[in-house]
Parts: sequence; structure tokens; C-alpha cells
Amino acid sequence: MKKPFYKHWLFWVVVVVLGSIIGQIAARNEPEDQATPAATQGVQATAVPAADSPAAEPAAGNPSVNWESAIKQIAQSDTESAQKADAVEVLAKAYTPSPEELTDFESQVVEEYNAGNYLAHIEDAGYMLTNLFKAVVVEGKHTDGEPVKDFASAFYQNTKNTFLGVEAAGSDSVKESESQMDKALAEIK
Repeated sequence: MKKPFYKHWLFWVVVVVLGSIIGQIAARNEPEDQATPAATQGVQATAVPAADSPAAEPAAGNPSVNWESAIKQIAQSDTESAQKADAVEVLAKAYTPSPEELTDFESQVVEEYNAGNYLAHIEDAGYMLTNLFKAVVVEGKHTDGEPVKDFASAFYQNTKNTFLGVEAAGSDSVKESESQMDKALAEIK
């Protein structure tokens, strides 16, 4: 029995290449006065496979897309914030970081929290989606009960809820999650 055309690797290579070309053409046609989010400047666009496509499942240790480019593309899309956050979550759950990259993500979310920056740029979709991505990756690569997973989970909830406008940065719910993050940080150290 022959495989359907969308299960062939060559089909997905063509999709990614065409997506990149279209993204580059669209970027050239953007008005010059349109600001690019600071957290994602200098990143080339790349295609993001649909969540249910075979290309959304990367080979172990080999991510299928450049996550920074994918987040930039998602952040600049004309979709609602909730759809952007959902797309980043799908990307993060399918992503397989190297051990060094996972360690970097862990330290970066902790640094953003300790510096008080993680909720300071709610209007910058690229920045917030990058934080969401890192938190989901960290949370997904650790087991229940590990302090770093608990920290990443609370970090993710606060980041997502403030980005979507469900919670204000100083709300009781956000402060409660921050208390959980402080507790997890004390256990990590």
C-alpha cells in the first residue's frame, strides 16, 4: 500500500521551502514603519507545520523547525493572542531540546522571573511567546514533583494568563503563583 503524499518527507521539505519564500516575500512587502518585536529581531521566517501533521513530530534530538523563527512568525501573524499561545504550546510540546539547551531554558526563565521582567513586556508578543515556549519545554522535560517543573508550570500560567489578558500582572492569582515559584526556587538552590 502506498503512503499518502503528505507522509513523504519530500512533501514537507517543499512545504517548508515554499513557506520560507512566502514569508520572505511578505516581509519585504511590510511597511517600514511597522516595528518588529525586540525579542525576535534578526530571525528569518520558517514554516511551522500544522499540529496534526507528521512534520510536527521531530525526530529524537533533532527539532523539525527553528523555534525562534517559528515564534517570530506566530507573533507577527494576524491571529488572536489565544491562537498564538496555542500554536507556541504545540511547537514547544513537539520540540526536543539538547541537554545544554534545556539547561539554558531553565536558567533563562529563572533569570527573567528574578529580574522582574517576565510580565513587564505583555504587549511584546514575541517576548511573551518566547517565555511561554521555554516554560512549556522545561515543564515537559521534567517529572512531577521536581522543583524546576513546579517553577516552570507557575511561570507558564502567569505568562499565559497575563498575555491573554485573563489576569493583571499584580492580581492575587499572579501573586499566588509567584509565591509557588519562590518556594520552588528555594528548593532548586
